[in-house]
Amino acid sequence: MPEYCFLTGASGFVGANLAPMLARSWRLRCLVRPGQELPELAGVPHDRVEGTLADENALAAGLRGADVAVHLAALVSFRPEDRAAMFAVNAAATERLAALARAAGVRRLLHMSTISAVGYSDSPRQLDERAPFNFGPLRIGYCDSKRTAETAVLAEVARGLDAVIVNPPSMYGAGDRRKGEGSLLTALLRGRIGLSPPGGLCVADVADVCAGCLLALAHGRRGERYILGGENLTGRELFARIARIVGGTAPRRCPPRWLVRAAARALRLVERVRGSRPPLTSEVLTLSARYLWYSSQKASDELGYRPGPVDAGIRAAAAALDREPLAGTGADERA
Repeated sequence: MPEYCFLTGASGFVGANLAPMLARSWRLRCLVRPGQELPELAGVPHDRVEGTLADENALAAGLRGADVAVHLAALVSFRPEDRAAMFAVNAAATERLAALARAAGVRRLLHMSTISAVGYSDSPRQLDERAPFNFGPLRIGYCDSKRTAETAVLAEVARGLDAVIVNPPSMYGAGDRRKGEGSLLTALLRGRIGLSPPGGLCVADVADVCAGCLLALAHGRRGERYILGGENLTGRELFARIARIVGGTAPRRCPPRWLVRAAARALRLVERVRGSRPPLTSEVLTLSARYLWYSSQKASDELGYRPGPVDAGIRAAAAALDREPLAGTGADERA
């Protein structure tokens, strides 16, 4: 009889891609909001535990008798107004889950964090897991809440929990609601973007990241974090790559970084009055002027992680968009 795996975030982008892989080796037990349907998991055998991340009884029920737990659920937003909500979902709920996993005697917890909990650079260079966290002064709720979540997991590791942390970058693939209508893909396709961001971003195919999660679950060292990166591209390079694949036109102009930073500060002041309006928020502008480039060398050396180009993920996202356009909300709760 296969062992049990308790999964949070099964209805989200990564969950929909990772769950079928997990189901090959474990009996899945998924945390699901009451009454929620899971079309993403059609054909994937799983048991339901109804509840939310705030429901300690539901979490305890999901962890009871589980051999491993995979925690994907998070609120992803770059709206300043969502800061408190992200600390509740990303930080407090992770702290609760990690403590309960230790109490339940779960053999291993895999916690999905993000590269936004690592650090950034002002120059085009790759960072690794040892980089100091320097997002704090930028006051970006997603980065701060995910870093706090990592700290909570490591505190439980110090108390005896066997946990591994993975840090993926921005991912492309089928099923990402934020890559739907109103997203970068459709904006480039329709020629609505006139400028490229002056910074750089690490991007990966979600299928590669999911494969890396399985490797980390099986071979990661207790208490370690692993960057599951992909390609490091400038904003201009990423826009050109997407435009080539989806058939759009990439912008040719790129503003200076000082101007983008000034615009981000001005927009934040405006947002205090009128609120933010995704997808272009002050936090997005702030990040677009930095380099979020990372090395996956540690995951490669210790786990055998071998990511390919992001192209397949972009194609899958574009194909899914053609089949079923979805509204981009600027926030996604993988819970």
